[in-house]
Amino acid sequence: MQDRYAGDLGDFLKFGLLRWPAPPESPWPRLGVIWYRTADEAHNADGKHVAYLTPGHRSAGRLRQLDPDLYDRLAGVVSTGQRSTAALATAGVLGTETRFFADLLDLADLPASARQARQARRRSWTQRALAATAGYDLIFADPDNGVRPARHPVPAHRTKAVKHAYLSELAAFAQRGQSVIAYHHADRTATVEQQAHRRLADLAVGLPVRPVAAVRASRGTSRLYLVSAATAAHARYLTERLSGLEQSSWNAELLVYWTG
Repeated sequence: MQDRYAGDLGDFLKFGLLRWPAPPESPWPRLGVIWYRTADEAHNADGKHVAYLTPGHRSAGRLRQLDPDLYDRLAGVVSTGQRSTAALATAGVLGTETRFFADLLDLADLPASARQARQARRRSWTQRALAATAGYDLIFADPDNGVRPARHPVPAHRTKAVKHAYLSELAAFAQRGQSVIAYHHADRTATVEQQAHRRLADLAVGLPVRPVAAVRASRGTSRLYLVSAATAAHARYLTERLSGLEQSSWNAELLVYWTG
């Protein structure tokens, strides 16, 4: 997650989804958001997709009617010109009880040869994320690019690895009974549905959880949200809420791929 993305179209779909299992007005489940926040980049146009917030835009009317409160809060963030993860938290896009962890995850200032120092910094970042969200029921992990297995060929201490959440990190949340929703950016290695089921299978192996479903958001680029439950009660609840999403007007924007 980069601050420059705040309020863009991807955020609208992401927060729209998260409001289903964690409604802003509900005291349960308590949601903890782990921004895998990295330094802003400027080599592409990512984060510039905010035209949907412009009155009269071809998508504005349809999207706003899905969740007027969310739409207006994001419009308020973008209109200030001060887009950031902190501004999203202040705007109340996920309710006042949500806990946001937004410490910067950056290894670029450490030489590539300083493997132990890099590993220690990333471990420290993960420990702070765990401490910040202790006692919460549902964790949303939001890396730039997505999730990787613990034994991925690119280890977590590499500079660009900060764009990914590693399952060995997410396992620490699940081991203490927290269900996990993780962002994953689809690529061209297979169909999006195939990738969804492969990533859910990764979760089943790498985390002590029950994969529930992957939710696909397809406006712009295809994004996946991998939903897994730490307990049977959580699995029933998440299944119920995602089934409700399928029956709602959001079903044209968010497609649910259920586990086998």
